[in-house]
Amino acid sequence: MDDNFNRICTKNFYTPVAQYYGIVQDGLLAAEHIFKGLKRPLMYGNDMEADQNVLIYSWRAKADYVWIGSRFDGKPVVKTPPPRRVFVVLVREEKEANEFQVFGSIEHWSWVEEDRELPQAPVDCKNRYGAKLWSRES
Repeated sequence: MDDNFNRICTKNFYTPVAQYYGIVQDGLLAAEHIFKGLKRPLMYGNDMEADQNVLIYSWRAKADYVWIGSRFDGKPVVKTPPPRRVFVVLVREEKEANEFQVFGSIEHWSWVEEDRELPQAPVDCKNRYGAKLWSRES
């Protein structure tokens, strides 16, 4: 996460920073669905099957955030979330020696069109992701 976060800051993309603090940081605990595996190739380092180790969290966030102002005197501002969209966070699982803990790196987040059949899931999730691991019970 640190590399991605630093890259965002140095490129002056502050709205993703506002989204991280306003949506991602606490929102992962509110995820409605978790999927595992991308149905598209992804390589990370020497891992030719990195697509299999991606967790996809999705939910309908209650707000969106944008950054208004400069790097030094700006601030996150709450906005109405886009209609018929869900918030998606991609996390790359990382291997650790301790079997009782889960480690991962947040790699990407964005708003995605909502699936018509599975509320709070990304559009076409059955064809985009390997498996649905978990869904919150209503």
